[in-house]
Amino acid sequence: MKTANYILKIALFLIVIKSYGQHNTLAESGRERSFNSDWKFLRDSISGAELPDYNDASWMQVTLPHDYSIMDFPGMESSDQIGPFSKDAPGNGNSTGHTVGGTGWYRKSFTLNKAEEGKIAILKFDGVYLESEVWVNGKKAVENVNGYTPFWFNITELLNKAGVPNVIAVKVENNGRNSRWYSGSGIYRNVHLVLAPPVHVPVWGVAITTPKISEDSVHVALAITAQNNGSKDATTQCTITIKDKEGKIVGTTKENIKVPGNSGIAIKKEIQVTRPTLWSLENPYLYTAEVILKSGKNVQDTYLETFGIRSIEVTADKGFLLNGKPVLLKGGCLHHDNGFLGAAAIERAEIRKVELMKANGYNAIRCSHNPPSEAFLNACDELGMLVIDEFTDMWESYKNPQDYSLHFKDHWKKDLTDMILRDKNHPSVIMWSIGNEIPKENVQEGVRIGKQLAEHVRQMDPSRAVTEAINSIFTPDGWENSADIFGILDVSGYNYQPERYQVDHEKFADRIMYGSESFPLDAYDYWTAVEKYPYVIGDFVWTSMDYIGEVALAHTKYVPENEKAIFKLPDYSIPATAKIFDMMEGMPSAWPNYVAWCGDFDLTGEKKPQMLYRDVLWDNSTIEINVHEPIPAGMAENVSGWGWPMEWPHWNWEGNEGTPLQVRVFTKAPMVKLLLNGKIIGEKSLTADDKFMAVFEVPFEAGALQAIAIENGAEIASKVLKTAGKPATVRLTADRNVIFADPNDLSYVKIEVLDKNGLLVPTDDTYITLSVAGKGTLVGSGSADPSDMQSVNNTRIKTFKGKALAILRSNGNAGELILGVEADGLPSEQLKISTMAPSN
Repeated sequence: MKTANYILKIALFLIVIKSYGQHNTLAESGRERSFNSDWKFLRDSISGAELPDYNDASWMQVTLPHDYSIMDFPGMESSDQIGPFSKDAPGNGNSTGHTVGGTGWYRKSFTLNKAEEGKIAILKFDGVYLESEVWVNGKKAVENVNGYTPFWFNITELLNKAGVPNVIAVKVENNGRNSRWYSGSGIYRNVHLVLAPPVHVPVWGVAITTPKISEDSVHVALAITAQNNGSKDATTQCTITIKDKEGKIVGTTKENIKVPGNSGIAIKKEIQVTRPTLWSLENPYLYTAEVILKSGKNVQDTYLETFGIRSIEVTADKGFLLNGKPVLLKGGCLHHDNGFLGAAAIERAEIRKVELMKANGYNAIRCSHNPPSEAFLNACDELGMLVIDEFTDMWESYKNPQDYSLHFKDHWKKDLTDMILRDKNHPSVIMWSIGNEIPKENVQEGVRIGKQLAEHVRQMDPSRAVTEAINSIFTPDGWENSADIFGILDVSGYNYQPERYQVDHEKFADRIMYGSESFPLDAYDYWTAVEKYPYVIGDFVWTSMDYIGEVALAHTKYVPENEKAIFKLPDYSIPATAKIFDMMEGMPSAWPNYVAWCGDFDLTGEKKPQMLYRDVLWDNSTIEINVHEPIPAGMAENVSGWGWPMEWPHWNWEGNEGTPLQVRVFTKAPMVKLLLNGKIIGEKSLTADDKFMAVFEVPFEAGALQAIAIENGAEIASKVLKTAGKPATVRLTADRNVIFADPNDLSYVKIEVLDKNGLLVPTDDTYITLSVAGKGTLVGSGSADPSDMQSVNNTRIKTFKGKALAILRSNGNAGELILGVEADGLPSEQLKISTMAPSN
């Protein structure tokens, strides 16, 4: 038995290693270390906190990544303030989900040892929102104004000698109206300290492309920078080695180089790899390039870079080709937040997000509308997910008065450069987007600025296409006059314009298009265009996952029948366009709603009803059922273009016995049969006009509702919805029962209320009390309810449609983490999570 348990633990541990990520190459080289632990934090605007001797003893201790906008707002809760939500949020609060930014201070002490003295010290931030200032030992080192782009800087001259503590202080300000969605606040992504010798490869100093690929071999092209921070010229041997996934050397080259003092040189090499394994969606195979700078027998620096070997071709007649094979982009737009974690880009949260997309048929993600975290791109590399890497949501014209437009003219080139330098070696990245729905004063201005960005991107990386997401609302002089704007792009993003695909193709036969944003309601029209026309290479729904902010964007509500309206995008003139977002801020607050509610997946990671339809469109499923809730008498349903009808995949409608309910069955089968408690309710044949939907009216009767898909007279699939009974128990299910003893690892625990037969009870929302003991903490909790602020990151939460979520974080110690659950009127439950330290 002990042997069996040992084998089981080893197997689980290997699963943890695979799911936790493989992009630890720089850390493995010894020159880069995580700088996330042992920070002190204060949410306040104070003076003097940059000074080394400032007393921070009363500050709270935090581990990065950290987002202070998702923390409970200081003060007592009231009708105007619930947890992190406040009616005093900027504007009407809808954009940020009624969360508040403000000023936050971070401080951290560290000491170099004798072996580290004399090395070049670099601080590397993957993202700080919004405007930040960094001090080292009381001296200002850097300021940064872009909340999404990475930045790094040399702190060597600001450090104390070995054995003397150093103090890093970071001031973060997130003030005013600066975002259309939830941005978060603080040091919300990873921070690293790089310690390298004077002669070294600088941060982002290796660029890798694979321009010549055949079945037998590939030429790996490497552009490497060698930097010498010393005053004297240095002669060094540069050895470049390519290793496969198992660590086997598959190619190598070396050269003696001379690096001038206080300068750097560029090294360009090609290495041939025979019989390469290509990076693909099905097999995301990764290689590692190892660059060693050596003086005599002494290794000066080791730099490791992960990359994939793959080819991309995009044409109007062939579509999108990955390694020569056509791929239809099954895409989703994705904001950067992680639900109840806020914007904190904890590595496991980023991995899980990609896992969810991958497991449900997505093969592409558009990062909306900013560069993602490096941890996110690492996950896409490892799991096989294509990425459109997007730069910004605005250029020189603002969407919010305090947004990036204030800094665009002076900072766009540096920020765009940093984004490309960091992300260029990720095989998952297939296109660079220079913007989203950019307000343009006129066509000439739009072309002038867009051309600057596009040319800079091509200069830095000619191997990928340049794109931009364009909407008719923001097109000066109307869509008919957009040719010059599209002319600067390699691939054209159409936001909500499927009716233009064929029309524009007739005029511009070489234009490559994709649905850069699309309405869930019209999924059939968007997706069938991708299947039909090679020049439409994909569709990216808005959005794949729910997010905080843009509150009630996907609102569905009941109105008197004579007030029902057909949704369409407004046709604003250019003067009105410049003020559209000011107009939105003047709309009534949607408090207590804090979620956009437009995702195919909710905040907890569960499928929403609209995803069931997409499952059928994408052949994830053969048949699915949704049942519309009863509509009040005399009322009609108004559904936003981003919304979905109020239908749910369950058959629990107590109190509505005999009431006809609309049942929609989604299937590609030519015929559907519907049964209630074994009796045939009806049969329907489907044509293309039905868009894979069979609609029935069924008087409610408790029991089993079954839909059967029929093809050529035979039953090919069925789906059953059963009426659940009263709540009887709570089920706890972890996405992983074994995690690393590392604060960057998490366990997501699904909480479900079941009846005595083990069926989910989707209608009785239950209050749950959570407790955590052992080697970790509760870092997130809540339900998918878009208006349940009370449950967000609380120990007492309420289920929604029978479900809720708890997120557990390791405290860095090996052992056991125990989640306890007390449900009103139900037996208590416990779940144990093992936290394991990696073996040396």
